Amino acid sequence: MNKGLVSISTPVYNGQDFLDRSIKSVLAQTYENWELFLIDDGSSDNSVQIIENYLEDNRIKLLRNESNSGIPTTRNKGIENSTGEFIALLDQDDEWLPHKLEKQVSRFLEIDDSFGLIYSNVEVRTDQGILSDQKKEIEPEASIQSNLELMLSRNLITSPTAMVKRKALEEVGLFDESIRWGGDDYDLWIRIAHKYMFDYIDEVLCIRHEHQQNYSADKKRMMLKTIDLGEKYVKQFGLEPSLSRKLKSNHYYRYGIESLKKLRVLSGLSYVIKSLFISKQGFIELGKTLRNRFRN
Repeated sequence: MNKGLVSISTPVYNGQDFLDRSIKSVLAQTYENWELFLIDDGSSDNSVQIIENYLEDNRIKLLRNESNSGIPTTRNKGIENSTGEFIALLDQDDEWLPHKLEKQVSRFLEIDDSFGLIYSNVEVRTDQGILSDQKKEIEPEASIQSNLELMLSRNLITSPTAMVKRKALEEVGLFDESIRWGGDDYDLWIRIAHKYMFDYIDEVLCIRHEHQQNYSADKKRMMLKTIDLGEKYVKQFGLEPSLSRKLKSNHYYRYGIESLKKLRVLSGLSYVIKSLFISKQGFIELGKTLRNRFRN
């Protein structure tokens, strides 16, 4: 393990429209002790040629899969070839702000070994670069148990904002390569939350660009799969069964509200109402929405 080094894993698949922006955001980091693994997952466009333009910087490395293997396997390949004390993830279509690595490494040096992961806020932009959201993420809880329960009820972390200690990955394992619907990061966060505390920097350190090529574009499918994942870990970790109802209610409510925002009224109302019947968590979330509405 290389002390202080940040190893970055970036899966690449037909990313020619995004790669320059992503790589340049790493080159612009004020913290310069990093290595970037760009792992081509069978691209048929000019992705590899774009990467090759940056290989004069010996911190940047190109790896190639023999065939298309998917995001979890490709992320793992970057991590397995790395040597850094810290691991960061950057998707090919996202970018970091210049102080991202510096702020997170500095925070890890300030906190104790019970912390395994640090995350931050994120700015969300459309294909056209228009600001669509500035997400202030929810702060982690103050104990491993309470933070695990919070993580099971909702994903606190947008993956390109996260930095993880290698030590934590050595204990809980890497990404589950059987998860092919986009929840491999959430699955890993839950396993880390079972063993380690999380810390949070209340600043935007990442810009996420959303478009139809993103896995996360299929929100309903991801919501249902996320519920299945949470329920699996409630049973596996021997947690209270009521937590399954709470997480299901919470995910239904959030999906319903997002649907209403996109004017999918019948679907949105249906899921909001379902959330109210599943658990009192639905009423708690509704109360939060109403308070925020009247506050604004």
